[in-house]
Amino acid sequence: MNSPMEDRLRAALVEAGATVDTGALKPLRTPERRRSQVDLRLVSAAVAVVLAGATTAVWLGVRGDEHVATLAGPTGGQADAQELTIFLCSRSASGKAPSCQGQGVTIEQKKAIQEAAEKVPGFTSGLYVDQAEAFESFRRDFAHNQRLLDAVTVDDLRASFRVQLAPGTDPARVKQALSPLPGVEDIDLVPSAASLPSSDTQVSVFLCQDGSGLPACGAVRAPDDDKVMKDGKGATTRQKNEISALLRASKQVKSIRFEDRSTAYENFKRSYKDNEALLAATRVEDMPESYRLQMRSERDDWGPLLKALRRQGGVASVLDHRCAVDAALAMARYRVSLPKGQDCRTGG
Repeated sequence: MNSPMEDRLRAALVEAGATVDTGALKPLRTPERRRSQVDLRLVSAAVAVVLAGATTAVWLGVRGDEHVATLAGPTGGQADAQELTIFLCSRSASGKAPSCQGQGVTIEQKKAIQEAAEKVPGFTSGLYVDQAEAFESFRRDFAHNQRLLDAVTVDDLRASFRVQLAPGTDPARVKQALSPLPGVEDIDLVPSAASLPSSDTQVSVFLCQDGSGLPACGAVRAPDDDKVMKDGKGATTRQKNEISALLRASKQVKSIRFEDRSTAYENFKRSYKDNEALLAATRVEDMPESYRLQMRSERDDWGPLLKALRRQGGVASVLDHRCAVDAALAMARYRVSLPKGQDCRTGG
């Protein structure tokens, strides 16, 4: 049986046209190398497309097979612009999509995708990135994550179009218009800075709730269909005290902030104020209590502390925000997942 919260959220995501896999509402597992979906899911609501005035998009040929698109006419505020990555079919990249039928994108298909992208509402600019350039960009973006660099080769990456959309554009409609085109493997919305974990919290320790479906909280799930057979229990006062003691004793932890359900709910409402369906489906009792941690150094290896926290009774999950940001960007911009064992939610 699914929990009432899962049922409400699934219905809300369908109604809102959110671009997430509802399977992510199940307990998250360690991803297989480069084939599984990232463990960080971004919930985004569909918004009305309101564009003032006419614009003309012009694609300019640059070096080789690369194209850059510029916008002739007035532009919106770039701070609120959205970026979509249109991944193109590749015979060499792992995890080939059925839509590609084992074939790479052709020159004619790239031209058709480019022309279609120019015409979508809200298009402001675009950039074609071939496989070699994607690999160079990937290594620059993740120079701090050697494990990820070691796990990814140039053949794991796809050529893509990176498309900028004006503020207020509905990315779900753009995806719907472009996804059926031959040569398109997938389209993803690159998370904005506002949607990524805030810099004042580097580690989140989420506590168990009554009715949880997570095995870490004592829930029992059927091995065949993953349904919850027995609900989990919430963290006790004793368990919270033990977690607090562990955090206070750690030299890596700079500051600790406890977030109760009411505070978490208010923060949630501010973050998703434009998603009426999701807000209507979510209640204050759905919010987990948590400890929000600032760490003393970004360069430290937090792994042993996160593993110790994960083993504490009453802890549902531990989220390393550095890892979560890497996971979100690697999947949305390059369509690769973190290597096996680098699990953002457990600190493994």
